[in-house]
Amino acid sequence: MILTAGSSKLAPARRFIERGHDSLKKRIIPLLLTFCLLLALPVSANAAERNEEETAAAYLFEMGIMVGDQSGNMLLDSHLTRAQLATILTRLNGNPEHVQAEQAYYIGQCKFSDVPEWAKLYVGYCYANGLMLGYDTGAFGADDGVTPQAACTVILRYLDPPDVTWDYSTACQTALDLGLTTDTAVNHAEVTRGDLAVMLYRALGHTALDVPEASELGVGLSRNSDGSINLPSDGSQYVPQVGDVIRCDDGTNYTITDVSRWDKSMFASGPIGPLPEPTCDWSLLDQPELPAMEVLHFQNETGDHLRIRNLYETRRMLYTLYNAIGNNPMTWQNDAPVLTSKGNQLVNINLSIPDGVSYQVFWPWRESEIINLFNSVPPGTYSMQAWDVYKDGVYSHTEYQIHVI
Repeated sequence: MILTAGSSKLAPARRFIERGHDSLKKRIIPLLLTFCLLLALPVSANAAERNEEETAAAYLFEMGIMVGDQSGNMLLDSHLTRAQLATILTRLNGNPEHVQAEQAYYIGQCKFSDVPEWAKLYVGYCYANGLMLGYDTGAFGADDGVTPQAACTVILRYLDPPDVTWDYSTACQTALDLGLTTDTAVNHAEVTRGDLAVMLYRALGHTALDVPEASELGVGLSRNSDGSINLPSDGSQYVPQVGDVIRCDDGTNYTITDVSRWDKSMFASGPIGPLPEPTCDWSLLDQPELPAMEVLHFQNETGDHLRIRNLYETRRMLYTLYNAIGNNPMTWQNDAPVLTSKGNQLVNINLSIPDGVSYQVFWPWRESEIINLFNSVPPGTYSMQAWDVYKDGVYSHTEYQIHVI
């Protein structure tokens, strides 16, 4: 039978086809939408990861930690060599002035025959500071790529997170658990420069990990209505975090952008540790009052500066001096301080130094500086103070000052 356009038998067939077509459309459209969403999800994730890589690379470039080629291209998709990783880690962990001043020493620490001349300083620094090691064969593998396990290992060595147990086999999972890297990075055969940029960026504090919320401020801290922080005046410890906005004495705010040298300031190898414990009866000694907290913000042709009177480290100086008094027979006998004929203490202590007075200064912290000075001239008046020094948002070091008369 032939159906023509005018045939009455065509209408039911057309209605069947149209109903089937409508039903098919109802099933296909949701499937297409779902398929499109599934396609969009990795694109969005990849876009977010790329955005973080670029943000991290820009920050590291500004800090002088990671640099690109002569055209300024950061080459985020390129793979790293172990020699290049050593270079970046040295810029991250080492004070530039110290590394250059001690370059002969660090070059000598590079015992590997497969390291090119240009990289020996950096490999030697990383080896001396336990950041990178060689292979069991005795080679360093300067031109080898960097595996995710190796990258996570050096980041964890750099951070040395407390109360975290890990080894090479668990380094990637530990770094993931701490929010230091991404699933994408640990699944690469070799990390890219972009992968490492994100790891370093997060290791420097640019992550929600360990950054206190408003309700989780440290002891003695308070927050102003604009979000800025008032530092403790009771001698409790303030540990700076990237992004902290500090309220200064002149009413201005100062933003901290880099704390990578905290506990590694200048030549220090690691955290200082807790305050000294008594080795004599401190209650029998001079009990000076802590000075008022000072947060001094000033700008000049060299940059944007901040100096914070560190009352916690001033206490460290005081307690170290107390123990030095108790360990010296000229100032401590029969379980008590030696007194003058008028019943006065031989050692007087001030916890600030007046402006215009010259003083000795040292950093990083070394208790021997105070102990040796005291033992050379035990009786006297000791004025001491400690200051945290920042420039352009970057923590530089904690400066220990002492004046004796």
